Amino acid sequence: MSWLQPTPFEQDLVSDVRRRWPEIVPLARLLSLATRIEPLLLRNARLQFIPGSATEIESQLWFSPLIGARSSGEVILHAGVARLLADELRAADQPPFDQVSDFTRRHSRHWSPEDRLEQDLRLAALLDDQPAIEQGLQDMLKRIHDETDEEQRIRLARWSRRSLASVAGAGAGSSLAEASLLTQYASCSLGASSSLAAGNTAAPATLPGWLNGKLPEPFRPARLAVSLHWDADSRRLVLHCRAASAGEPAIELPTPLPVNLHVQCEGAPSGTWHVVGADTRVALPLIAERVLLTTSDGRRYELRAELPTEVVPGAPPSTTTPLYLSHLAADREQASRIADWLARQGIRLQLIEEESLSTAAAAEGDQGEPIRLLRLWTRAAQAYWAETTGSDALPGPRAALLRTEALAAPPPGQGAERLLDLLDWQQPEKSEEARNFLGQLRAWLADEQPPPEPDADKLGEGSEGGGEAEALLAELADPKTPPPRRLAIGDRLAEIGDPRRGVGVREFVLADAAPRPAEPAAETRPPEVHQLLDELERIETLPPRRLAIGDRLAEIGDPRAGVGLDVRGLPALDWVEIPGGEFIYQNGEKRRLPTFRMARYPITNAQYQAFIDAGGYTDKGASTWWRDLKRSEPAQSSWPQANRPRTDVDWYEAVAFSRWLSAQLGYEVRLPSEEEWERAVRGRDGREYPWGKDYRTGYANIDEKGTQAGEWDLEQTTAVGVYPQGASSEGVLDLAGNVWEWCLDKYDRPGEVKADTSDDRRVARGGAWYYNPGYARGSRRFRYLPDVRNLDRGFRLVSSAPIA
Repeated sequence: MSWLQPTPFEQDLVSDVRRRWPEIVPLARLLSLATRIEPLLLRNARLQFIPGSATEIESQLWFSPLIGARSSGEVILHAGVARLLADELRAADQPPFDQVSDFTRRHSRHWSPEDRLEQDLRLAALLDDQPAIEQGLQDMLKRIHDETDEEQRIRLARWSRRSLASVAGAGAGSSLAEASLLTQYASCSLGASSSLAAGNTAAPATLPGWLNGKLPEPFRPARLAVSLHWDADSRRLVLHCRAASAGEPAIELPTPLPVNLHVQCEGAPSGTWHVVGADTRVALPLIAERVLLTTSDGRRYELRAELPTEVVPGAPPSTTTPLYLSHLAADREQASRIADWLARQGIRLQLIEEESLSTAAAAEGDQGEPIRLLRLWTRAAQAYWAETTGSDALPGPRAALLRTEALAAPPPGQGAERLLDLLDWQQPEKSEEARNFLGQLRAWLADEQPPPEPDADKLGEGSEGGGEAEALLAELADPKTPPPRRLAIGDRLAEIGDPRRGVGVREFVLADAAPRPAEPAAETRPPEVHQLLDELERIETLPPRRLAIGDRLAEIGDPRAGVGLDVRGLPALDWVEIPGGEFIYQNGEKRRLPTFRMARYPITNAQYQAFIDAGGYTDKGASTWWRDLKRSEPAQSSWPQANRPRTDVDWYEAVAFSRWLSAQLGYEVRLPSEEEWERAVRGRDGREYPWGKDYRTGYANIDEKGTQAGEWDLEQTTAVGVYPQGASSEGVLDLAGNVWEWCLDKYDRPGEVKADTSDDRRVARGGAWYYNPGYARGSRRFRYLPDVRNLDRGFRLVSSAPIA
């Protein structure tokens, strides 16, 4: 059991400071055992352990890069920096380690019991003192049990979430019973804001009665309707979770949505935790006839699915086969652009240069598993193979050929198992051929044959929709049918009775399913993903590192709910409920709003691209999405990363996008009104920023330079949600900084929200990366012409309709 290890970034940080300001490192080392450093602690540490040192080193340390968070009353070392320096302190003879730890405890006696316990736990983890850790966690459980005030118990749950995350091995997945109980208590109290996913695959048992009775009274208990569906395109079993309507069979949840839900497929040694909301789809890692669901408070439910006859239960999805795109060095840029576009469509592949591709490497991956190879066929490739082999026939293995230029294919045989054309690869968003290519590629990846001709005699038996069903299935068989139409067809078939064999799903909920033993298993997400997400949660992580983490997540596949697309290729919005009632508006005025939901993040590049790819700008969509709006050609987002907010969209485009998405989801989504936006950011109490009264450096992507607020200016957007410390009271992120967000209202006539082409200025809220903190205040109004795009402008959506 050990304290969190320093990251490479933090190791480099210490090395850099040691080289540039060596005089402050000994003082920082003395303070490494403190979870936070107050001025008196700083002063006394220098006087007691470094007599004769200059007073200036106190100020140098206070404002040094070793500090991860800073206020007028205290500073906090980067967690990994503190760990690195604490190890050095243990290894040194002078001053004695025990003397420094006693000094630190004496100077933190005035702290709250929880803060002192957090510091003691970190020290115990550093010393690998498991009995001390067990005792500390038992003390916290006793505090929760003895506490009679519900608000205080919620505060203790938040403490548990923070403290357990900083002590590796004492959080989710720990062998310590006390740690598991505290983690589960935090999740049952705080919902999905307290994650059970990292490092944990086991489903929880029911909380013991003495602790279960101390859970906060749910102020909005949630019910979740769940079902299993077989997705023929991806050949995966999909778990669909959605908010349940009144009287509908559903699972009961201890907290409002989103929540932690443990999912385990029959035949799998263990399951995985997922954060699910009012409309979440989870592609399961195994094909199973039974799936066990467990809530964070230990209630178990079982689902059963009827699979197509040709599907073998227990088999992994075929899409787990690694996919590579091989190319010549001369075609690297073209291959990279195609890979980026495919990633936005949910198809991730790795690039590999043809010149370095051996037959053995192409036949199997790094671990010996078979791979899928997609070979780029260009004039350069044709010339290369003609010179290398004396013909334009590629040597083995068999693979699909991606032809991007108008030239002859190589002779049949090796290297040409399947020929796929993408001649219009420069503009795939506007190309009908690109949509056909996607369908053929997915069919090849799934080893599917073209669907058989429908049997008219068996279509819609026992239903009046037989003729309609035949026509709908014919549309599905056409590779030119776009995804939005496929969605509508699937829903219509469900209404009239889907005649396809094996498509129906039989579902029931079993409240007291017998628990199954869970054995340790590998994470379904790469360990790097968990490490990156954990770094984001640490308040000491600096803005430049947050920028880099966001971009790295975009490269390897950002798994966060609400950032990308669902299994249908539609924007997967993570809804946050904003409770209705009275709140403080402009200039202290009190207003009221009904309950509504707001997306946790602004719309991302990947999500907006789905609108473009579905023909949102074409003449076909003009009469529907662009009614009473000005329509133009789409602009490129200034930063292309899939998980960054979509920029360079005007007000008209944002409204058209919301109309299109409403039609796909089956309920209304739209831009927020000014009142809704301000309620979300300022809470009920009219705070200035999402997190409170005063601006805090490093809590948002804002230009702090030239102000007294801080020193950071990233000069660009960041991936959405990489500043979780800046969340609003309900958990909405990025309401301050990153991008200005369009609202419905006209600036000069608040409350007038109807669409028109008058070019009256519309409201934007929230500030942006380009503006100072004053513009990010929750009460600050800004105005823009509705047809002007810019690299600091984006939008997010709300919904006041029932989400089904």
